[in-house]
Amino acid sequence: MKEVAYVNGEFHDLREAKISIEDRGFQFADGVYEVIVAPHRQPFHLQQHLERLKKSTEAIDLPVDYDALDLPAVIREGLQRCDFEDSMIYLQITRGVVPRDHLYPDATTPTVVATFKAKPVYDPKLRKRGVHIETARDIRWEHCHIKSIALLANVMMKNAARQRGRFDAIILGADHTVRETTCANVFLLNHGVLRTPPADQHILHGVTRLYILECARDLQIPCEETYFKTADLLAADEVFISSTTIDIMPVAAIDDHPIGSGAMGELTLRLLERFYRGMCPVKS
Repeated sequence: MKEVAYVNGEFHDLREAKISIEDRGFQFADGVYEVIVAPHRQPFHLQQHLERLKKSTEAIDLPVDYDALDLPAVIREGLQRCDFEDSMIYLQITRGVVPRDHLYPDATTPTVVATFKAKPVYDPKLRKRGVHIETARDIRWEHCHIKSIALLANVMMKNAARQRGRFDAIILGADHTVRETTCANVFLLNHGVLRTPPADQHILHGVTRLYILECARDLQIPCEETYFKTADLLAADEVFISSTTIDIMPVAAIDDHPIGSGAMGELTLRLLERFYRGMCPVKS
């Protein structure tokens, strides 16, 4: 098995793939991306991911001929070429290669990149006992619903958390309103009700987030999409975070404050089991 890259219509061994130094993705982070997992070589919620990718390119005024590009076919071939049982697909579209200038031309040829790697695997013991995270002030831009490749602020916050032995950082607004982590959505469970911040410009509109809400409704767990604050998190019975690559990860402590029992809670476990039944029907 090998890691594979697709660049502008051609497949390569990942180590041999290249783009121009004048690509606006490199020069200005002028591009967007998506991450998709393919358990048992089947892309999960592919259409939702591609719809979000299209919304992101439209939001940055980047014209893309998706019909000609035929990303579903690209993904099918990439999965065949890499041949991992469980894959992670990274898609990136930038405004393309033009001389460096803050103003971009009216028409450019987008750079389209996809990589195919093994899906990250987390220690089951970590998921069972939960992770420790911290809170951090929001230093990002105002359009977090766009899946921009400009992730330096997120990178800085996550590395600062890891240097202090935490798994991630929950990003807070100026009034301590909970938004998301550096790379995941946030959920709390209290008195049997599931709450998560609403899908507005302050958070990424997670495909996994939406699927978890569907799972919760299927389990008849009441759901609320509403903002809450740090104090609500600390008082919650259960807290977990979610993303395409981590699925559902329980939170055992925030800023060294234990959450609930300090391990995976009962409702989180039910959601996780329902999540995997829908994602990987062949698994029990």
